[in-house]
Amino acid sequence: MAEAETVTYRGNCHCGDFVFETKLPELKSAFYCNCSICAKKGYLWLFPGDDNVKIVKGSLEGLTAYTFGPKKLKHLAHAIQGLACWDLENIQYDGAALGEPFEPPVHKGEVPEAGDGEVVYTGSCHCGAVTVAAATKPLDEASENAIECNCSSCERIASIWIYSPKSSVVLSGDEANIGKYGFNNHLIDKTFCKTCGVGLTNVFKVMSEEQVAAMPERTRDVYAVKHMYTGVNARTLHGVDLAKLKTKKVDGLNRIPGDYVNP
Repeated sequence: MAEAETVTYRGNCHCGDFVFETKLPELKSAFYCNCSICAKKGYLWLFPGDDNVKIVKGSLEGLTAYTFGPKKLKHLAHAIQGLACWDLENIQYDGAALGEPFEPPVHKGEVPEAGDGEVVYTGSCHCGAVTVAAATKPLDEASENAIECNCSSCERIASIWIYSPKSSVVLSGDEANIGKYGFNNHLIDKTFCKTCGVGLTNVFKVMSEEQVAAMPERTRDVYAVKHMYTGVNARTLHGVDLAKLKTKKVDGLNRIPGDYVNP
């Protein structure tokens, strides 16, 4: 029997410090696990084999590692360039049924006040070093304010964004544990836990009138509409059933101004 034709897939972290390649038959599906870490990071899994991954730039030793449970697996998909993850068949894997049940870390910061018809949700990264609280409309099957974006950054962290006024979101944790990643036009800082790597919020930077006036028109329009709001990654919120959450898919890859180039 003839071997299936393979495609060389190239992947990388967003900043480009780590780049790899792997050869696989054309990807039409990936494994989705519902365990505590995979759900928070939105991982899609591929299993190419250890001898089928060529490191083009960087090294495994240079990557920040976070392990828990049996500490056996390596994560790849969602880092692969040009892969339309929304179109992949998700093969479900019930990782949540294995091992001891995950105990969600408790939010220890302030809690925002809920407005009319709102609910306050609390959440966290996986290790609990950073937590978040947000007031928003109930996040259930009737919710219409959840957004999935396929821009170069959101695609890699598989975030599901819920936007609330800045005063309705509280991020809590030692500043030494909170990473901030900005790119493109540097309007936004994406916050993440430096220990476990889970992304938590999308925060617009405070800009002066002069800085806003100097922006390209499309960038200025985005800032005008969004800068008073903070995005919270619904994957980090406790008690939210992601399988039932209705999301709006936004083509940020083509709609958001920027000039990101895959390395």
